[in-house]
Amino acid sequence: MIKNELIQLVKTLSGPEKRSFKLYCKKQSGPKDYLDLFEIIDQAPLNGESEWVKSQFKKKHPNKSFENTAQYLLRVTTDSLIQIRTSHDKWFQQYNSLMRTKVLFERSLLQEGYKELKRAQKLSDELQDNITHYQACRLELNYWSESGFSGMTEQDLVDMQMKAKSTLRLMHQIQEHYTLFELLRHRVINAGNSISDTDKTKLNDLLISELSLTTRGSQDNFESQKLYLLFQSFFFISVGDYTSSLKSFKELNSLFELNESIWNFPPYDYLSALEGILDSLRTIRYFNEMEYFINKVEKLLKQEYPEHFQANAKQIIYIYSLYVLVNQNKLYEAKQLVNFIPSVLLTNSNFSNYEKLMELHYYAALTFFYLKEFQKSNQHINVIMTLGKVSNNSSIYKASRLLHLLIHYELDNMSYLEYEIRSYKRALKKSGKVLKIEWLILKIIKLDPKRRSISKNRLTWKKMEKEVQAIALSKYEMQVLKYYDYNIWIRSKFEPAIITKNNKLNNLQAQGLY
Repeated sequence: MIKNELIQLVKTLSGPEKRSFKLYCKKQSGPKDYLDLFEIIDQAPLNGESEWVKSQFKKKHPNKSFENTAQYLLRVTTDSLIQIRTSHDKWFQQYNSLMRTKVLFERSLLQEGYKELKRAQKLSDELQDNITHYQACRLELNYWSESGFSGMTEQDLVDMQMKAKSTLRLMHQIQEHYTLFELLRHRVINAGNSISDTDKTKLNDLLISELSLTTRGSQDNFESQKLYLLFQSFFFISVGDYTSSLKSFKELNSLFELNESIWNFPPYDYLSALEGILDSLRTIRYFNEMEYFINKVEKLLKQEYPEHFQANAKQIIYIYSLYVLVNQNKLYEAKQLVNFIPSVLLTNSNFSNYEKLMELHYYAALTFFYLKEFQKSNQHINVIMTLGKVSNNSSIYKASRLLHLLIHYELDNMSYLEYEIRSYKRALKKSGKVLKIEWLILKIIKLDPKRRSISKNRLTWKKMEKEVQAIALSKYEMQVLKYYDYNIWIRSKFEPAIITKNNKLNNLQAQGLY
């Protein structure tokens, strides 16, 4: 609905963007009732209902059509944003020059049009934007054709045509890279990461195609190199080879830093590369290296990027900062950081990235779980459980649901656990993607070691210790264990000494004495 789209657009405007919008509107003639609608949306609660916005507008303008005003405000706001981006974003500038070229050529102002055309070509070369570059080449060939090729030799014409053909070939190659990368992402998102060697072989067709494409294609182009490294990075993650994934992500990071002049605005690709590095470091537990890349994300916040980009960057910073603190047993600092997180990053708002929102709540929950503040931990996990549109094969969802079970076990909510475990098993059978750690957690909760004797628990631990160790070493189980090593909790249920040690440490941490 247009109302929801408009609210989302207005709510994601930064302060400078709002000021530019109002200056832009001053240049417009006629009634300004759409400005009143803008102010109503701007001042509405973050998750304000669209019907509330409509009722407030109708109170102020009972004879005006809300739908027409909303449609007009959407168009004016979009025009304002395009004007802002055109002033400092080369991607927008090249298209602006192409549009000017078309208008000037249509009015037979060929000399001025040709100047704009060459400007568009120059910008597309700088950005390595092959689509725009081809459009500019095509316009230039049309220009020479319509002018009767005045002053142009046949060789000049052939050279120009070959340049256009070369650009088309490169575009085709890049499209093939995109095709393979998108197919990989689609399979992983819908089927989850590989949990066995059999799953791994299902991706081999994409890997072979990518290698074939790389050997016969050009690797001098930034876009081709970027897509090749992205494919490699995500492929290695999907098959559990996190060390190789980290290597590819670091190469990708170096590629971006060498080509800063052609970053997108905002640079979501670069942010994604940094996030990929941090995720790989998390998986192989290289805590000491993480701060360096967290700082790189923080540097992006110093630039004047839109608020939706900054919100995503902040979520990444908080997620991995919490991860490091929790795994270094700095629980008091982690708790302080959770309390410092802006509420807008913890709500399902227009700024939120869905998966990052889940991860942020997960690590907040894990912090309180370590501190044995189980009710607070459960509050954060419940947010994840009620988000909706969550794939049962999503790694963060699997990790969250397991932590949800652990919290209720610690709270002795055994009747609730019976219901939840039945629901969990139904979901596992339906998805067909079951990790060993999931079945093991369910098995242990059913055993209920808290209400068994120490001797029985020790005997049980001897029987399952090898299974736990095998799970800890499995590259496929790592997709969930990277969030939290559930094997630690399992062992603590059968070796009380670990519980006593952790309780003392957690109490000191919570008081700020450790």
